[in-house]
Amino acid sequence: MSIRSLMAGEFFKLRKRMMTWILAALIVGLIILLYSILWSVSDRAGGYFDRDLGRRVAYQELRRGIFLSAGVPFALQIIAQFGSLLAVIFAAGAAGSEYSWGTVRLMATASSGRLRLMTARLIVTCALVALGTLLAVAVALAYSAIITTYYGGADFSFVTASFLKEQFFSWGRTIYVMAPFVALAFSAAVIGRSTLAGVGFGLAVTFLEPLIGSLMRLGGPRWESVPNYLISANRGVVLAQNKLPAGLPEFSFGPSKAQLARQGAFSPEAAALILAAYTIAFLAIAFLLYRRRDITSSSNG
Repeated sequence: MSIRSLMAGEFFKLRKRMMTWILAALIVGLIILLYSILWSVSDRAGGYFDRDLGRRVAYQELRRGIFLSAGVPFALQIIAQFGSLLAVIFAAGAAGSEYSWGTVRLMATASSGRLRLMTARLIVTCALVALGTLLAVAVALAYSAIITTYYGGADFSFVTASFLKEQFFSWGRTIYVMAPFVALAFSAAVIGRSTLAGVGFGLAVTFLEPLIGSLMRLGGPRWESVPNYLISANRGVVLAQNKLPAGLPEFSFGPSKAQLARQGAFSPEAAALILAAYTIAFLAIAFLLYRRRDITSSSNG
């Protein structure tokens, strides 16, 4: 069976799964909810103190972030943080569902090669995650257009070649920083032979790693530099290259931009290499174990 046929089969299965559409609805609903909240807050008087900016930010300034000219950067920030959680669940389900369904032996035999099947499944999973981010961006743009028109009409003079180039690279960075978490959840589901293992391990790392990193920085010279090699810090470095309008709230499960600067984080290039190393390592372990595993010796694969 060719790799294209396997990819078509994996796409059909994932497209027909209710979980796929539930997760898509969640990211769309989250975009709409956060934009609606900011829209309401931006009408209030007063403001809040932004420690990264070192000044008080008026609530009216938040309105710029939901206008059409800033709709994509703000949406990508939401996707990078909250979308990563949904991507973990999706990747774990894509990799571990065959075990719960009891069809892992049948699929491995029919595909004429375990690694070919795993590769096809991984490609389709990554492609659907990328499409999910595009869907969320499209919803954000549509909602931003409504808000911009409501406040006086849309002006498209900001749409230049450099603007489109920057948004494309920002989208690429967002997908890039999600890759280690997708790879981790996918691999954990394969190694643990269940969707629950992938979801549990992926979400645990997402939430606990920044906390552990913060504790390490309190441990003195022996520990304080270790967090710079972890996923959360390097994800923050890469995401910091996305231009977010000043005054907008920053959603982050890891260190902020200001904290990264104070903590001596790596350069964007080095951070990108570290994230790539994590992604490759997670997938290499999963592929190696899956290739050597005896899937005929037990009922769960």
